[in-house]
Amino acid sequence: MGEHAGKTALVTGGARGIGAAISRRLAATGVHVAINYASRSDAADTLAGEIVAAGGQAFAVRGDVSSLADIAAMFARCDAHFGDAANLDILVNNAGIGSNGADASLKRSSEALFDRMMAVNVKGPHFVTQAALPRLRDGGRIVNIGSMSGKVGQPFAAGYGLGKRALQSLTFSTALEVAKRQITCNLIAPGAVATDFIAALRAKPGWDEATSRHTPMGRLGTPDDIAGAVMMLIGDDARWVTGQIIEASGGLSL
Repeated sequence: MGEHAGKTALVTGGARGIGAAISRRLAATGVHVAINYASRSDAADTLAGEIVAAGGQAFAVRGDVSSLADIAAMFARCDAHFGDAANLDILVNNAGIGSNGADASLKRSSEALFDRMMAVNVKGPHFVTQAALPRLRDGGRIVNIGSMSGKVGQPFAAGYGLGKRALQSLTFSTALEVAKRQITCNLIAPGAVATDFIAALRAKPGWDEATSRHTPMGRLGTPDDIAGAVMMLIGDDARWVTGQIIEASGGLSL
């Protein structure tokens, strides 16, 4: 039996990159994990299969978090697996999008790109959290995955940073909303993490090396670095830690 056996979790964007690392770590401790994906089921199905083959519990659940109809359908599927009424212990709002190589700068970002990032990165966690509130058991955990982009100025990605700053505000509001129920809500702000999410940046010659030099710990982060921070927050020892922005950046802001 794992440390968190019997608990349930929903990880949005849980099939790839940081989300996949979080899903694996949760399942390894006995958590029954709902692995959310937006459109492509292959990665989510494969990850769920790997977890089950290793003795864990997991299932893939579709839902574009920018759509309230999709959010409702996603939670209906989770209810079918977890049971009715209060059935959720851990919510990880991880789903998010960047520019995917398009120009997202303050000077040239398109309205369509800006609107899509706001829909997924801000509207999504707001309404996923809203839907989760009546399902969360007392003593549960909410962890939002933000970014150091929400703290530092980045003219090349102003809209993305704006969304991550908004997620910090949502974290504070949620922490106050759920505090009486002994539910905590915190945000992990990663630095540069070696995933496909920043593939366009990493394709630039020398970007990895320059970013590593700029990071006090001398390297890019890994998905497991962020998953480890999430696991720290869901444990009982963190029961009085709430409304906090936890930077997992290798010292980037020091």
